[in-house]
Amino acid sequence: MTYRYILVCLLAVVLAGCAAKPEPAGNAPATDTVSHSSKQAEQPGAAENEPTIAEQLSAGQSTSIETSQGTLTLEPTVVDMEPAAEDNVTDGEAAPLYYDPLEGWNRAVFRFNHVSYTYALIPIAKGYEKVLPSAVRDKVGNAFANIREPLNLVNNALAGNFKGAGTNLGRFVINSTIGIFGLFDPATAWFDMAASKQSIADTLSHYQVGNGPYLVLPILGQSDVRGATSVLGEAFIHPLNHLVDTPELYYLQGVNVINSFSDRADLYQTLYKQADDPYLYFRNQHLQGLKRDEAYVKPE
Repeated sequence: MTYRYILVCLLAVVLAGCAAKPEPAGNAPATDTVSHSSKQAEQPGAAENEPTIAEQLSAGQSTSIETSQGTLTLEPTVVDMEPAAEDNVTDGEAAPLYYDPLEGWNRAVFRFNHVSYTYALIPIAKGYEKVLPSAVRDKVGNAFANIREPLNLVNNALAGNFKGAGTNLGRFVINSTIGIFGLFDPATAWFDMAASKQSIADTLSHYQVGNGPYLVLPILGQSDVRGATSVLGEAFIHPLNHLVDTPELYYLQGVNVINSFSDRADLYQTLYKQADDPYLYFRNQHLQGLKRDEAYVKPE
């Protein structure tokens, strides 16, 4: 399958991007903070000093936006971003900044993604929303999540989480039968079997494999070296690959991307327009998400 070899070549190009790395973080401009500020949104009648949505989120405040699906309330996750002991600085000394060795590559791909989202993916996603109501889109998402359950099972087992692996098996059997090929989720609604998603990246994290540098992937967006390894690995072993032949496989993968992106399109546009430097804003939000995930302990 040709696309697999394309993915392998992409990984090689990503690693080659290290050659285009910027100046070390110590020489970076002081504006590159952990939670980047946003510029004032251009809203008619809004007060000049009224904080924008991105500024409210950065300040740890809840906010809401109007989308094609109605009003979305955003609750920020406040994450401790205290520097490591070796990074502590004395009074009057500038705080250490995140070292982004792949920034040259990342910014180029980030710009490519933004153009692709603006002129292709977002218009397609909005058309998809008009054709399929939210209830139908939810069922499509359920079906793709159900197809992924065997992959979750393998990763949970490799991480030693056999309870989670058992949950994956139970959910797959119940939702594939009673749930009509995963369109519905009776495993959660009737049997109280909550989803236990586990990716290759999660399994690597269990064995203390670090994230590696921040990395922006074409179309797929924000990630890191460990996450990119997970994406490439799952491209080879995802159950869908063994159930459907090409070109139907590509069509289904496209539907999965559009379906998952459609709920985030409006939020992406809103935050992008308000950020002074969208690359830094989205990068720092991603890094805070990683910090949150590191501190999260899955319930037994």
